[in-house]
Amino acid sequence: MQHILDLLNPAQREAVTTTEGPLLVIAGAGSGKTRVLTSRVAYILFKGLAEPGQLLAVTFTNKAANEMKERIAALLGVKMHRLAVSTFHSFCARLLRQEAHEFNYPSNFTIFDEDDAIALIKTCLDELNISRNQFPPPSLKRKISAAKNRQEDADGYAEKASGYFETRTAQVYTLYDRRLRECRAFDFDDLIFKTVRLLESRPDIRDRYRERFRYILVDEYQDTNHSQYLLLRLLTGDHRNICVVGDEDQSIYGWRGADISNILDFEKDFPGARIIKLEQNYRSTEVILKAASAVIANNVTRKGKTLWTEIARGDPLRLFLTGNASREAELIIGDIEQNRNDYPLKETVILYRTNAQSRPFEEHLRRRNIPYQIIGGVSFYQRKEIKDLLAYLKLIANPNDDVSLRRIINYPRRGVGQTSIEKLAAWARERGISMFGAASEIDNCPELGSRPRKLIAGFVELINHFREAKDRLDTAELTRQLVDKLKLTERLIEEDPLIGQSRVENIEEFISGATEFVLSSEQSSLDNFLAEITLYTDIDRYNEIEDKLTLMTLHAAKGLEFDSVYISGLEEGLFPLARTIDSPLELEEERRLFYVGATRARKRLQLSMAAYRGRFGDMESVPSRFLRELPPALVETSDLRNEYQRWDRPDRSGEKTSDAAGLRYEFEEEEIMQAGRIVAHPTFGRGRIIKAEGHGESLQLEIYFTGIGSKKIMARYAKLKIIG
Repeated sequence: MQHILDLLNPAQREAVTTTEGPLLVIAGAGSGKTRVLTSRVAYILFKGLAEPGQLLAVTFTNKAANEMKERIAALLGVKMHRLAVSTFHSFCARLLRQEAHEFNYPSNFTIFDEDDAIALIKTCLDELNISRNQFPPPSLKRKISAAKNRQEDADGYAEKASGYFETRTAQVYTLYDRRLRECRAFDFDDLIFKTVRLLESRPDIRDRYRERFRYILVDEYQDTNHSQYLLLRLLTGDHRNICVVGDEDQSIYGWRGADISNILDFEKDFPGARIIKLEQNYRSTEVILKAASAVIANNVTRKGKTLWTEIARGDPLRLFLTGNASREAELIIGDIEQNRNDYPLKETVILYRTNAQSRPFEEHLRRRNIPYQIIGGVSFYQRKEIKDLLAYLKLIANPNDDVSLRRIINYPRRGVGQTSIEKLAAWARERGISMFGAASEIDNCPELGSRPRKLIAGFVELINHFREAKDRLDTAELTRQLVDKLKLTERLIEEDPLIGQSRVENIEEFISGATEFVLSSEQSSLDNFLAEITLYTDIDRYNEIEDKLTLMTLHAAKGLEFDSVYISGLEEGLFPLARTIDSPLELEEERRLFYVGATRARKRLQLSMAAYRGRFGDMESVPSRFLRELPPALVETSDLRNEYQRWDRPDRSGEKTSDAAGLRYEFEEEEIMQAGRIVAHPTFGRGRIIKAEGHGESLQLEIYFTGIGSKKIMARYAKLKIIG
């Protein structure tokens, strides 16, 4: 018993040993929340309060789930195979496989990833004769996803729909839902949506799972959305033994549905809940911690905490002021090379707000032959050759999967044209069967000539051969034989000798992953393999062992830590994003994103901005407000703008001034940018200022332009000329 509690501080020990009733653990950045979660599970099992199968622990990435399992096994000295530690989606996928008959689905249903779902929406648009330009498939997918997160099915959405666009969206949603059912498939959103619907409508099933899971633990609770919140409420029985761990200051996924009110209102949702705060940070130096805390303190929507550390004060933050994006990348990479002996590449990361910012960094890294990896670009499982191979395996596992069939019926090329595919699809719809079912009876299809019928029959024979083999071959061997049968290696090299080789290596890596799955999994069937990798995120493939520099967005960095962190592009309009500046809630999320990025750093935190960036044309950039929120004593500034115009502006007395970041921006124009002034805009022409709000670079103007109407613009970006 003692060894489980030995390494815990008093607050952590209290969180671990408070086992009964609802518990909210506010875990500040680097405060050891994973240690608390794993120790809590081990403590409950060691004390005999529950059997392994009676605990449910959910988190957001497979990486985090696997780490929890390993730590629990290390604490107990034995692996607990019946322990349910998984992501929300993995847990729901397993539950739905158990209860698939309730939906008239087979237990080996297919899970559509984002690309599969969008491909199906494209087919639905074509079937409904709706323009893809007018209704972009990714946009429709987001609307359908948002509806499912609100627990709104296609019928419910259609009832509320009004106007042309909503009505047409409802038509697509209805057909999309029907086609999913015909494919015996669920999309990602369905996994939680359908589970919640099932537990709500079937008290007997709900009670069975409530009785089974005596203790529920939730990691990263601040990132839960409405559906996940409902799921947890439904699973929490009369025992009310739910422990959630999270930090409202690290809630950064509002744009994809995460609801910060879930953690802020926990005590209201679970009356009598106990709250324990973990405030000792074990990761960052005192300087980094004070800097991050000073910035996040400007947020209003938070519970508040006082983080502290016993780690030495450390080096001050360093701010690079650079001329443009290319120079920013050059200086950062030069600094990384200079400090490489003290901070290896694998312990260094460059963070940015948008993926597009990676380009200049990649150019300089290639030029200097520095090894690097990008997290959050094209995921391994989204690469074409992998998607093609996966489509074969999905169709072998589930012949109702029309999306996978469409993808591979003519790959590698076998002469089945698009017209023949559409005729096959129409014939299948007419008969109310899957495309593979129709293809299996292709000789009876009057719409197709003898040649396409023969080619499709050959495809069916190939799939059936591997359908028969899947129960006697393990997943790795099945995949290996499929690759050989398709001659994928030869074909990829023929298509492009240069790129083809890297694609072949990806295929080999895929087979290697399948081999690892077979060796490590108790249930290594093809169905389980497909379910696992379909739910993988790109961060789950992050390699912390190879000595490579890592580049990623700030969102992708959540949950990771590095000795040396660079946050680039700290300019208004970029970080924070321009669209968030006028929304207090969105701006607070941007600030939380900065806080998350800063607290990834153990020893060094470097910040940078560019005087000019291509996205603003020739317009001078404005430093991010987050730079001004840093305590002056914690920041050293390196002004390396060289030939670019300096921003230092004289203060009222004519002398240079500087603030925490070595910068101060005074707007003398504010005195004349007032309501009633006549101005000229380079695009909108002549107008009158109706209202002026804010100050400095946050000065926002509402201007009535002749012949155009009223517009709200940021004075800093507007290039206005005062006329009168």
